Amino acid sequence: MSYCVNCGVELDRSAKKCALCSTRVVNPNESPKKAQEAPTPFSEMPFIPARVKRRFVAYIVTVVMLIPNIVCTLVNAVFFREGFWSFYLSATSLLLWVVFVFPFYTKKLRPYLMWAFDTLSVCAYVFFFFAMGHDQGNKWYTTTALPIILSVSAVVLFYIHWCRKKKRHWVLKFMLITADAALISFAVGLALDVGYGLENAFPVGAIICISCAVLVCFLAYCYRSQHMRAWLSKRFFV
Repeated sequence: MSYCVNCGVELDRSAKKCALCSTRVVNPNESPKKAQEAPTPFSEMPFIPARVKRRFVAYIVTVVMLIPNIVCTLVNAVFFREGFWSFYLSATSLLLWVVFVFPFYTKKLRPYLMWAFDTLSVCAYVFFFFAMGHDQGNKWYTTTALPIILSVSAVVLFYIHWCRKKKRHWVLKFMLITADAALISFAVGLALDVGYGLENAFPVGAIICISCAVLVCFLAYCYRSQHMRAWLSKRFFV
């Protein structure tokens, strides 16, 4: 039985320091190796289940997002009563919460269900807070905004399905993301040119699409060459 030399409290044989006064414990009758192998009376790191940890993080983020919205709503209602500008901030915060924070509350992540839910949320957000206040009304929404949203959503759905089928190499993933960026830039440029009337939108989208296509060709060569894959893995630590 050992006691603290400073305060006299009884110590566990595996203790490295006194639990009361934090004085370092030195036992001359016991080898340092044997003292290290002795089991500790309690874990130094608290065990938190993964699901509880995820929900706790989501709860903290929700509170952090809620506080500025409440403050802005009160300021809008009491001091600056011209218009409902705080309503746009609340709607944007709600969209971000639905897309990024809400999945942390679910017990099991369902990618396809979350994809559909996020797509509908973005469509509703753009319709109510951009299209309705635009001069062209619903025409701008159906000819420009909705095709862009659906194009991006279709690309994301394909990426989710492609990654879930089997484990993919990181070069293939990066190549698919680059190809998706090419398709999205082409679709956005075309939609803005035809639906919104921006003359330079399509050429800019085409330039981005061609640049991404060149990068896809380079990544395809890297994937086929084992030497290049090894060099890239060492260079980027993947």
